[in-house]
Amino acid sequence: MALAKVKDFLIKHFEYILVAVLLLGISFILVFVPQKTSFLNFYFLPVLAAGVILGKREGVLTAFGSILIVVLTVIVFPEDFLASSGNEVLTLVLNLLPWGGFLILAAFTVGYLNEQKQTEDLKTAYIGVLEILSKLLESVDRYTEGHSVRVSTLSMNIAIAMGL
Repeated sequence: MALAKVKDFLIKHFEYILVAVLLLGISFILVFVPQKTSFLNFYFLPVLAAGVILGKREGVLTAFGSILIVVLTVIVFPEDFLASSGNEVLTLVLNLLPWGGFLILAAFTVGYLNEQKQTEDLKTAYIGVLEILSKLLESVDRYTEGHSVRVSTLSMNIAIAMGL
């Protein structure tokens, strides 16, 4: 009984669990590997996965979460980051700012493109359903043959004239 609930939970929230596991794994690397700044680009993996799987909003939230994890790690282990950036705080900040900006931009872009693709797929499916319904209506009554196509053409011309 309990195993079935765990399985259902894992299946239902698989995408969120995947992103969380990726973030935890990369955070683990960030804490235990000496060259911390070398692994910052690995944070693109969960961010891009979130953008592709979950969409624009969750991708950007994952990017902000990743940036927060890195900032907190810098606060907790400043000597590790300063040692790898030449012992200058300004150098570290100038390295982290563009990294964070590109992380957010990548999440937004991938999420946006994924949502646009889904919108196009939905539009194509909708048009296909309308064509099937139109053919079904015309096959029932030969008197109305071509009527649906003429109505859709007139409707489209009216919409274009109205600027829609």
